[in-house]
Amino acid sequence: MVSNKKSRGRKKFQYHVDKKKVAKKARKLPNITCPAIKNNWRTNLSASQNLKVMGLVYDSNKSLPVSSKTPTGPENPEPTTVVTELEKESSAPRTGTMRMPKEKVKWIEYLLEKHGEDYEAMARDKNNHYQETAAQIRQKIKQFKKRPAYLVKFMRACGKLPPSTEPVTE
Repeated sequence: MVSNKKSRGRKKFQYHVDKKKVAKKARKLPNITCPAIKNNWRTNLSASQNLKVMGLVYDSNKSLPVSSKTPTGPENPEPTTVVTELEKESSAPRTGTMRMPKEKVKWIEYLLEKHGEDYEAMARDKNNHYQETAAQIRQKIKQFKKRPAYLVKFMRACGKLPPSTEPVTE
C-alpha cells in the first residue's frame, strides 16, 4: 500500500545564485517609458494595484469574464487623469517615421533613373537579384514615393526639383 506522507526532495543550496542580487532585482522599480503612468506610479503599491488605481487593467482575463450573468460593476466608470492622458496621446496625429533600408533605396533610385516607369523592364533588369516581379517592384516604388524624404532627395539629384536650403525630414 502507498504511504500517505508526502515525499520531499533533499534541500540543495544553490551556490551559483547570488541571493542579494536576486532580492535587489525583485525590489527594483520597473522601467516605465510612458510619462503619464510614470508620474502617477506609487512605489508602495504593486503593479496590479497601481494600474487599478489609475483606471487601467492589469489582467484582461479578469476584466472580461466569460459568463456575463453577474454584473461586474459600473458600465462606464469615470476616467482617471491617466486614462484621459493616454486617450489624448493615442488620438494625437502621428508623423510617419517609416524608413527604408539604404540598399533598397539605392536600388529603387537606380531602377527609376534607368527605366523610368517601365516596370516590366525593371523586372528583367540584371540588378534584380531577387527576381522580383513587375507588380512587386511597382509596390516598392509606390512605398518609396510615399516617403518625401527619399523622393525629394531623388528628384533633386535628377534635376527635376530646384535645390533648396531647407532639409526635408520625415
